[in-house]
Amino acid sequence: MNKFCSFGCTILLMLSLLVLPQVACAAERSEEDFIGAAYKGIVVNCHEWITLRYAPTADSPALAQIPLGTVVVVFDGSVEGIDGFYPVAYKNLKGYCMREYLKYYSDAGAPVRGR
Repeated sequence: MNKFCSFGCTILLMLSLLVLPQVACAAERSEEDFIGAAYKGIVVNCHEWITLRYAPTADSPALAQIPLGTVVVVFDGSVEGIDGFYPVAYKNLKGYCMREYLKYYSDAGAPVRGR
């Protein structure tokens, strides 16, 4: 029993060491993409959630799942997006989301058409 618990704890520690540095680095990044004007965006066009990713690629590590209808901060790093992604802040994390799942959000409480 003790050997099993020790082995399991070792595996959990190793996994946490692999994942936590990526999350911490994403939260502390101050890249150009996250500087400048920002606006609100709302998550659309998905069934339940979209993925906040560490880098603007579909195979980049996932940082979080953002539920449908959630309002996030979208940085104006690029109007067209970076390879189809927008730089986004969600909770205390900064990462990238695919632009097809974000729509410009007005303070009036409804998405603005045409963006």
